[in-house]
Amino acid sequence: MFINKIGYEHIQRGQNCQDFGIVSHKQKFVCDGCSEGSHTEVGAKTFCHLISCGYNINQAFEKLIDIFGQNASTIKQYLCFTILILSEQEDRFELSFCGDGYIILEDRQGNITFSELTDGEYPKYYAYNYVPENLLSHYKKGVKFTHVTFQKTEYSEIGIASDGLRFLINAENDLKTEFFSALKSKKEAAIKRLINKNQTVFKDDITIAF
Repeated sequence: MFINKIGYEHIQRGQNCQDFGIVSHKQKFVCDGCSEGSHTEVGAKTFCHLISCGYNINQAFEKLIDIFGQNASTIKQYLCFTILILSEQEDRFELSFCGDGYIILEDRQGNITFSELTDGEYPKYYAYNYVPENLLSHYKKGVKFTHVTFQKTEYSEIGIASDGLRFLINAENDLKTEFFSALKSKKEAAIKRLINKNQTVFKDDITIAF
């Protein structure tokens, strides 16, 4: 199941949706472009396209640098986006992430919970690895992916989402109940309708791969 919806504040400001992602066999990607960059959705979409074509992460970024250039301004405008990757193995789920987002956890009893992934005030962008150290205020030594494993003996399903999901967590209980029901039933169209109907609640772009 894959959801990718523009946030209400982006519509109000005339901005594009800066989230993107892909779902392929046994693997899910969610990317969230930095709002301070003018065209980070372009980098995020190009990255996902390269991954879908068989490039690994480093190869994809080398290709992105070839396309957009390696000056700090261009990297800020196009290549600063968070990356969440979820892979499914026979006995486990493997999460790798670089930047903010959410994990959606469904346990063996059917209970669904959210777990926030956050770097605090300054999200990690893998693109920082291609910026000269003297031009960075944070992460001067570069950034790496964090890896977490979830066993299938404990969880029946794992999903990932961009940090736009945070607005649902603070929403009214009726909205959360409806969302959980659609999520558990894998009703993709129902979730899209729910977001459309409550567009003002979802202020930021939201992408869900579950």
